[in-house]
Amino acid sequence: MPARITRILLAALTAFAALITAACGGANPREASVEASSVALFPDDPGRRNVGGLRYAGGLVLTSDHPTFGGWSAMELSADGENLLALSDSAAWMRARLSYEAGAPSRLDQVVIAPLPGPDGAALSGESADAEGLAALGDGRYAVSFERNHRIAVFDIGEDWSAIETATETAFPAPPGADRLRNNAGMEALAIDGTRLYAGVEDPIVSGQPHTLWVYDLAAPDATPSAPPRALFLEIEPGFGLTAMTFGPDGALYLVERFWSRDTGNRIRVSRLSAGQIEAAASAPLRPERLAEIGPQMTVDNIEAMAFAQVDGAPLLLLMSDDNFNDAQRTLLLAFTIEPEMSP
Repeated sequence: MPARITRILLAALTAFAALITAACGGANPREASVEASSVALFPDDPGRRNVGGLRYAGGLVLTSDHPTFGGWSAMELSADGENLLALSDSAAWMRARLSYEAGAPSRLDQVVIAPLPGPDGAALSGESADAEGLAALGDGRYAVSFERNHRIAVFDIGEDWSAIETATETAFPAPPGADRLRNNAGMEALAIDGTRLYAGVEDPIVSGQPHTLWVYDLAAPDATPSAPPRALFLEIEPGFGLTAMTFGPDGALYLVERFWSRDTGNRIRVSRLSAGQIEAAASAPLRPERLAEIGPQMTVDNIEAMAFAQVDGAPLLLLMSDDNFNDAQRTLLLAFTIEPEMSP
């Protein structure tokens, strides 16, 4: 979540968490109607699709009158991309069916929104509700990272995500130093590769230093850490925060780096670390390879979620934005393919 979010917005998020409880009837999910409008990547040149090493497949602006629609900060997709699971920073799940036309997202239906219950079964609220990262641990169990009340938790929502309304928060070991994270710049990004869970911090824990990337080795069969996580470090340009991660079909770790200023608005970079870089990592910071930058002259917003799916036989990278429940922002769902010359 951008640094410009203030105590006023925190109070608003608390109110939205209360709305989740009211609108969804306590712990019961609520169907939502979502309108989807197609959008060009370059509004002044709709036929232009290439940006860096990415090619725009198409995208949507999503709107809904559901009181808790928005704030989407993480997402997962089924392997074929037809089922979408999203997580909002006001502690709500969204489960939906995603359709495609000509390899691009076209509509969202069968939408269900439900609150995340805490350990006591009550909907999370206040500083405990700021959910930011999401990663599938297997067998329907998902790790969720939170900031403000910095922690990682596990929710057993089922492989078909049918238990989003009933799965309560269970504890997961926090990384060492989590108590030093900034209030609004915590573990924004989670990703998993086999038996390793990666937790990325939005901003450097110490100003001017690299970004921290914790790596958990998970023990089968219940995906619990076998030891405290080790720390890797990312060299990201000052001013950019790490907001999302996912592993691609090529084994690389893909990253969303976000910059915001009042004068220029949002700038989003999509970058990646190869599997070889990660395996060879030692004490020196890792430097991600930049694939593309999506700037203010393009269709862009506060991108905080990313995921891959196999659509029409090809890998598709989807990005989703957190609108901060702000009427001046939008919920975008943008899809890209990776240019062949950029394949590792």
